[in-house]
Amino acid sequence: MKQFLKLMLVTNRSSAPLEGYLEFVKCCAQAGVTAVQLREKRFSVHELIDFGKKLRLLLHPFSVPLIINDRVDICLEVDGQGVHLGQEDGNVLEARRRLGDHRILGLTVNSLTEVQKANDLPLDYVGLGAIFPTSSKPAVRTIWGLEGLRQASTFSRHPIIAIGGIQEKHVKLVMEAGARGIAAIGMFHEALDPKKTVENLRHIMEAREHVATN
Repeated sequence: MKQFLKLMLVTNRSSAPLEGYLEFVKCCAQAGVTAVQLREKRFSVHELIDFGKKLRLLLHPFSVPLIINDRVDICLEVDGQGVHLGQEDGNVLEARRRLGDHRILGLTVNSLTEVQKANDLPLDYVGLGAIFPTSSKPAVRTIWGLEGLRQASTFSRHPIIAIGGIQEKHVKLVMEAGARGIAAIGMFHEALDPKKTVENLRHIMEAREHVATN
């Protein structure tokens, strides 16, 4: 399995002080997060580039890829390792042409029809959400639930990263339903001890992988 798929931290810095937030991301990377997605909808282009460059520099020693939400141009500017597109955020084929084959490209899918259409696209993964209701994205189009995730996993030719309302208690169930990895905002940002949370999540995932391969 592609290592970056396992556990993706989606940023939610908003107005948090930069140094403290970078320390939080560093703590999560040290503990075992396998990718970070820069997703700051209210940031200007300048702010995204500045924040992206700082994240890229911070994550490099841990070999944790930086994935930029929506923006191929920002990814190229900060030398990020990939882009995650929504359904209305540009053409996948054009994004792949600009990014080349060596960078990661993911796409959000909101229906089984979109899952099937994604099968023919040059993607590294699809993002499926929300699995459960989530305050991080209250206007989400689809609540898949575990059964919906299970169904999507039988259709998808690409690995699925599940997102949306996932808590530590759900991780084993989500992986058993067909997800190859998990992305989250609240699970990391609301943790009393982010380091311990990440370590616990990796332990659950690796125990699940051990069972699946035996």
